[in-house]
Amino acid sequence: MSSYRNHAIAGIIFALPFIPSFFYLFIALIGASIPDMDHNTNNIKVYSMFIVGLVLSVLLFFVDGVSLSALIILVLAVLFYFSKHRGFTHSLLGVIILSFLFMLMFMGFIPVLSRLSLYLGYSISSSLMLFIILALMGYFVVSRRYLLPYLAVLALYLLVFPVDYSLIQWNVCFLMLFMGGFSHIILDLWTPKGIKVFKPFVDTTYHRFLAVIFVAIWIITSFFAMWHYGTFITLFHPIFTYA
Repeated sequence: MSSYRNHAIAGIIFALPFIPSFFYLFIALIGASIPDMDHNTNNIKVYSMFIVGLVLSVLLFFVDGVSLSALIILVLAVLFYFSKHRGFTHSLLGVIILSFLFMLMFMGFIPVLSRLSLYLGYSISSSLMLFIILALMGYFVVSRRYLLPYLAVLALYLLVFPVDYSLIQWNVCFLMLFMGGFSHIILDLWTPKGIKVFKPFVDTTYHRFLAVIFVAIWIITSFFAMWHYGTFITLFHPIFTYA
């Protein structure tokens, strides 16, 4: 099994051609961490997800009504609990579904925090909101060994380069989560055990050859995206803007 550090580095590399700013790399790191939530070594994280999701669902229900993001945390906890290692979370379908759910969680908590700040009469800056949300998501999925460095770099980044959440591109958020998970799949394909990438449609274990094909697809789509849409790499846009 590839190390967490390797998965984190791969997530950043695979996301780079598609980012309009460096902020999105923090989301890609979340995506790269998600597939291994099905491992039994992460059971404590899964239990904590369920407890946090349950507590938030109850508290927010009385303050702000039903919270979609809190319910999604519960759904994710159940999915991870019943997933076998290198099963659903290591399939393309699983990565797509999980990326979508995490994106919805990310999106949903922003208006919740905005309304809570009004309810409490305390103004919460956009950057602080994003830090709280990404810190919560990081607590759920990022390796405990790297969680504090992740939070420290995230806090420093948002302090130096404040982010206006209204300028965040949600389709890019989904892409970052997917690219992180996609890179995770590719690294695990490179291991002798391989994975069933196309499960539940095809119950075949794939190995390095498919990893090479996926990398080739990534290279082609990366060049197409940079040529057609442009990124800071090709257009020399400021790398710390969010429009």
